[in-house]
Amino acid sequence: MEFFENFGLHEMVIGTAVLLGIYSGIVIIRLARMSRPRAPEPVWKQPPTQFGEQVLKTGIEAELAELRGEVAALKDEVILLHEEVRLLKAARNVSPQYGEAVALAQKGLDAPQIAERCGISVAEAEMVCALSRRQSE
Repeated sequence: MEFFENFGLHEMVIGTAVLLGIYSGIVIIRLARMSRPRAPEPVWKQPPTQFGEQVLKTGIEAELAELRGEVAALKDEVILLHEEVRLLKAARNVSPQYGEAVALAQKGLDAPQIAERCGISVAEAEMVCALSRRQSE
């Protein structure tokens, strides 16, 4: 072990200086990494910008307007279907021979015209008109 026999104070100071230099280099590298700005997050992980939020909001508003239009159209269709059901119920409640008279009464013809067209008496036509008015109310 010749190395340890020749190991003196001079070698010990040099070894300590080398170790201190290595340690200082490591500390400087770590400090440089901490102060360096980090790379920005990928775009897909970033929260939406104001423009992105505005585009999203505009899309939602457009879809909402479209849905409101569809609801309004469906409401109109339901109203028409209710009217058809009412007319069908009125026609069902009347004898089949008076079906045409009821249809004419619902169109707004008066009793003498209905009596003339359907070949019934004016009294019967007045009764059909009265029933038709009562059911429409």
